Amino acid sequence: MKKALILLAGPPGTGKTYFKNMIMARNDNFESTSVDVFKERLYDEIGFDNLDEKKVIDDNALYLFFQKVEEFMTLGKSIISDYPFSDKQYSELQRLSQKYGYFDITVSMYAADDVLYERQKSRDKDESRHLGHLMTHYHRGDVVKDRSKIEIMKSKKEYLDFNKKRGYNDFRLGYLIKFDVSDFSKADYEGVLREINSLIG
Repeated sequence: MKKALILLAGPPGTGKTYFKNMIMARNDNFESTSVDVFKERLYDEIGFDNLDEKKVIDDNALYLFFQKVEEFMTLGKSIISDYPFSDKQYSELQRLSQKYGYFDITVSMYAADDVLYERQKSRDKDESRHLGHLMTHYHRGDVVKDRSKIEIMKSKKEYLDFNKKRGYNDFRLGYLIKFDVSDFSKADYEGVLREINSLIG
């Protein structure tokens, strides 16, 4: 089996974490990490009182993510990560992959704009969604029972413009697999899994 770095990319609302968990359940050779894991840990450990402080945390989370990726690579572990990847992560991931001789696969997950926006709205209102992503200030223990009162809630235009600006649908590192998840019930998870397995051996 090749040493692989699999990046499940695409805008929020494409079901990246669900697919990552599916892959992990079928292959115990992968280590998993994500930028959001570190963001949420730091939101709870440190907290923030404004968006400037939140940005510092987010930047630190990205640094910790890169550290974890390199740690796995020094051990020769295959890695899977889910995130709305963009140019912000590309150069460092490419550098690490080349340094340690990894085979890169990007699964670019996409869906119709209307579908993505409705999914994102529903996700943000779900109580399991960490408040640190949704508020301009947050400390461990904060509660917003009425999720209609979250502070960071983009309009459809803002959401789509933000996705386009970040280039979520354009991210590609290594071999590219485009994966339509407009309808989860019809998404070809098995086909993409077979393609991944055939690539990494």
